[in-house]
Amino acid sequence: MKAKKSVWIIAIDVIMYGIVAGIILYTLLHPKDQILKISVTVGAAFFVGAIILQRLTRKTSRTAEDSVVKLILLDDDGERMKEWYIEGETSLLIGKNSQRGEVDIDLSECEYASLISSEHAVLNRAGARWYIEDMESNSGTGIRQAGKSTASKLVIEEPLQIGAGDLIYIANTRLLVK
Repeated sequence: MKAKKSVWIIAIDVIMYGIVAGIILYTLLHPKDQILKISVTVGAAFFVGAIILQRLTRKTSRTAEDSVVKLILLDDDGERMKEWYIEGETSLLIGKNSQRGEVDIDLSECEYASLISSEHAVLNRAGARWYIEDMESNSGTGIRQAGKSTASKLVIEEPLQIGAGDLIYIANTRLLVK
């Protein structure tokens, strides 16, 4: 669910665009003052550049719009095998149930279970954001963020923010973040 812009923010944006358009029109209609034309043109170029930079930054940064509600276990063909709804949780341990204890996301029945540590990784929520952290697992934890074509391996005990569309690799097991 996408967060909607506040009516006040939209109104302020419209007013700012109107002011800039008015200044540009005024300078175009008064051709006698060349210094005014140059300064308004430079100012408008900076304003447009700032808007473009803001929009590019907004698309690449993670926000609460990336809300995570579940993890989906995928098989080798990308088919759903199992789902865990995690909305409302604050911390989830990923691994295999054992005599030492139980985990929240149990991967002991997966094809690559022999490569998964009993306490492999942990998901922690801080506010509206989720983070994954490798727990000194034997085979490591990887992440391929949404929109990226390559995966990267997590540094042990260094949290990394995740969002909807990311793919988590627990050994050779894949979990899709939704």
